[in-house]
Amino acid sequence: MPPSPAGPESPRSPAAVVTGPPGAAEAAAEAAAGAERDPAPAALAELVADAVAAHPAVARLDGGMFGTVATWLPGRRLVGVHVGERVEVGVVLTLDRPIPATVAALRRSIAPLVGDVPIDVTVSDVEIPGDDRGAGGT
Repeated sequence: MPPSPAGPESPRSPAAVVTGPPGAAEAAAEAAAGAERDPAPAALAELVADAVAAHPAVARLDGGMFGTVATWLPGRRLVGVHVGERVEVGVVLTLDRPIPATVAALRRSIAPLVGDVPIDVTVSDVEIPGDDRGAGGT
């Protein structure tokens, strides 16, 4: 029986069509393989912390009232991110953007990193830009 028109050797088969620059298919396959492997909680916590800290309205990560939002890493403690059944993030924001919009943007930036894991973002405090009195303006 002849091969089907959509078989692996057919130019119409998605596996046979390669577009983009040379090496793009290999890079895409490597990225897909990396996405299928879950990073260790410590590595994921660092990725989440980097994504959150990159937002211009985030003054700093914060561990909350008792410092419980944190991840223990080798030789140090990453305050402001805890990865478990939920991803918890504690932040101090600057008041130059609306808080609800900033929290939504933070969730959107974290979501691709954590997949279907629920994300909790807690705003522990706010700072007024240019205020020299410290956190919370006190």
